[in-house]
Amino acid sequence: MVNYLACKTPVSIFLLSLLLISGCSNNDTRSNTQSPSVNSPLSTRFGVVQTHEYLSITNTEYVNGTDSNDGMKMNVYTYELQSKTLNKMTDLPYNSQYPLTVVSLAEDTTYYSGEGKNKGDELFAYDMKTRQAKQLSSNLFAINAIIPDATENTLMMAAVQKGERPVKVMFLDKATQKISILNEQDSDTTTWDISYDPETEEAYAIQYSEEEQYEQMEKSNQTQKPMVPPSHTIIEINPVTKQTRPIITLKDEQILTLSTRGNQMLIATAKHINKLPIGYSLVDLKTGQRKELQLPIKASSELFLDKEGNGFYFLGEKGNGNTERGIYHYDMRTSEIETIFLQKEGFINNFTLISEPVSK
Repeated sequence: MVNYLACKTPVSIFLLSLLLISGCSNNDTRSNTQSPSVNSPLSTRFGVVQTHEYLSITNTEYVNGTDSNDGMKMNVYTYELQSKTLNKMTDLPYNSQYPLTVVSLAEDTTYYSGEGKNKGDELFAYDMKTRQAKQLSSNLFAINAIIPDATENTLMMAAVQKGERPVKVMFLDKATQKISILNEQDSDTTTWDISYDPETEEAYAIQYSEEEQYEQMEKSNQTQKPMVPPSHTIIEINPVTKQTRPIITLKDEQILTLSTRGNQMLIATAKHINKLPIGYSLVDLKTGQRKELQLPIKASSELFLDKEGNGFYFLGEKGNGNTERGIYHYDMRTSEIETIFLQKEGFINNFTLISEPVSK
């Protein structure tokens, strides 16, 4: 049984060993190659544009299919939402603390976390045409999330700088490779997860206080009771101006992951650190009003609302007795669950829903 509160993206080093880093298993993965398809128009602040939407998937395996003697690799896939086809894009060395890849088909590039020259993980870009990799950062220690195109020519990350503890929201200018950091001098606030809404072109981040996290851990150790999370806040970030505004704060409740689309946000939450059950809610971005959902699924990371806002993609289990781990789509109107990608070979570490304007 997978411990879903332990399979969250952020590296466990920064959570005082409260979480476990995802592993992997063996065997090869089948693939199918097809041309990208065009989805229906997307309405943004810049008008209506044609978009291409797909899932980018990271699946890790042993190189020799048996053990780690020959190292490990990150198999990179895309899943076309319209044609429902799985495409093997490439495989990359798995030598980072957390295996993370995100494909940008518009750029023919896979962004990923890899081992830098010094200790720690750095951001790399793999050109799928030339098959060449390029290191884009030089002062990071860990990368927990990558959004390849948060605004024009800008990549967004949740990452940690060398010598620091908090996970911060960072923006990489792809032209200059310069990284700007949101609230760089704040040494207490850490970022648990980030999200981007392609319709409103706003970014979001889950944050909490490191000091409060430590205090709650001390209480848990003293009382020998499950750890109550510190207060978690979701903020909205304008990727261009870097202006922020709070959306919702939950006291004594962990926000595990989030997804935004239009005027609604989907969140997964837990009352205690690293313990079930997981709750799910929709939050109105205009009012901050929260509506709890009763869902059979088990998923603590990688929730992505679909374009219509009537369902979402998730990594986890269907529930109701079905414990097969995979990527699924849940229809909130009919409660039907569609299988996208099952964990039959290797280990699914993460996936991302990408929405790219076709004109790019």
